[in-house]
Amino acid sequence: MTPLLLWIVRVLVLLVVVRLIVRGVYSAIRPRQVPKPSSRVPERIGGALVRDPQCGTYVPESRALVLGRGPGALHFCSATCRDAWTSAHGGARAKA
Repeated sequence: MTPLLLWIVRVLVLLVVVRLIVRGVYSAIRPRQVPKPSSRVPERIGGALVRDPQCGTYVPESRALVLGRGPGALHFCSATCRDAWTSAHGGARAKA
């Protein structure tokens, strides 16, 4: 019984060695896979930034003062910039 057990252990060791060699050779000849760039814009921690049209400052959308609604809404960094923009453009939009 012992010679049979010894033979099984040798076969298992041989299989492990062959597998390691095949993996090494395969990884050496296989071209490196470069991760594809994501088509999505990664979400920024803290939310998206919006640009103040008066002074050009970028502000987190959650903290911006909004003038108007929908896709044409303007975002301002402060009430001062909002009021200056409104007076310079003749109050073209109503304050939201």
